[in-house]
Amino acid sequence: MDSVKVNINGDGVQDTAVVAEGAELRVVLLADDSALHSYGPVLRRLGVGLIDEVSDLSLLCLESSVLLRHVPSPPVRIITESRSYQQVIQKYDVTSRRITVTAPTWSFVDRLRPRLRVERLAEALEKVRPTLIHAISEKQALLAQALSERLGIVYVVSMLETEGLAGVLDDRRCVGVFCSDSSTARRLREGEGGGQHGERYADVRERAERVKLLPIGTHVSKDVCCFNDEGRSPNIFCCCDLEYDRGLTGLVNSVKLLEQAGQEVHLLLSGEGAAERDLRRQAKQLGIESRVHFVPPIDKMVAVSDSYKAAFQEADIFVQPWPARKWRPELLESMSVGNAVVAVAGRRKDLVIDGKTALVVPFQDEKALVEALEKLCRDREYARRLGKSSQQYLHKHFLAGQMIRRLARFYREALSRKPE
Repeated sequence: MDSVKVNINGDGVQDTAVVAEGAELRVVLLADDSALHSYGPVLRRLGVGLIDEVSDLSLLCLESSVLLRHVPSPPVRIITESRSYQQVIQKYDVTSRRITVTAPTWSFVDRLRPRLRVERLAEALEKVRPTLIHAISEKQALLAQALSERLGIVYVVSMLETEGLAGVLDDRRCVGVFCSDSSTARRLREGEGGGQHGERYADVRERAERVKLLPIGTHVSKDVCCFNDEGRSPNIFCCCDLEYDRGLTGLVNSVKLLEQAGQEVHLLLSGEGAAERDLRRQAKQLGIESRVHFVPPIDKMVAVSDSYKAAFQEADIFVQPWPARKWRPELLESMSVGNAVVAVAGRRKDLVIDGKTALVVPFQDEKALVEALEKLCRDREYARRLGKSSQQYLHKHFLAGQMIRRLARFYREALSRKPE
């Protein structure tokens, strides 16, 4: 197959990307900082796995792109709005990794006139001749819609939550909506996210057929990391924004209550937020400041994607103390290494199954939280069995390879739906 080099650098510098001519499935992944935060480790797996499934792959990163260190994997072409990322990328071996970095020219006027931004990004994308745009979350859906109209191609959207999708399902260029859990897929198929009263059944059915279930996959560790060091006090890990609506006050209190029950544990809170000062004060007042540890957000602690799982392997128990409305990678990754999980029940029940993948407790029920944690600390064999059970469940339903194969099939089905 013939190939050509293309210049997609806004500064006029010849890039080294090699683009296959006559390619059919040429995909652009569209992500902003929020999507990179939620999907960082997943995007790296997509970059590796999709190479054998598509003809050409680009990653268009919006905003600052500070989390792109999780992503670079050969041979993904990166197009970013961030000028500073070109300096960061020079720390990598660009030639061996076959990374192409582009920073199209832009100005503050783009913020005031969105059509200028669309035009600028479309001009950068035209040179790589995409046939499909994949918005990594619903927040990029409207931009994907505008770019697809400008370029005359179709697009698909991955869902982290149902908000922000209004009208997209009514757009014929949107040929697929991918949901990470069955409850979101069901709500969309039943009418959330678009549609008008009195529309024909055929239109409702056609729109529902575009909604696909795509569980986000990971790589599952061979060993169970939960309580593999008998002489160590239990480590409890929690990753989230340190905000007042996360149930963190009860989690800090649980450390003191476990101490009173004869269980000395260490709690690691990974995150930043408005409640951090009060949580530190609470730990000091309870006399447990030496066992409640505040660490940076996990994406700041680890420099590369390969180190991401290692952060979870240091923990025995992972806690999600609030009902998360949108998908987050931490719960999936904690299960993949065999943490025993305690989680508050939420909408996303495909992953959190009481007694099988986690111990489920009500939100802000401090007594139930302490009982679950004490059970895991006292019966370490049970905790290890729970961690192993969650790994087996992921092996069956949430492997990265399964996600890649299903996504590639959905891409091909989406192209077949291209409107005339």
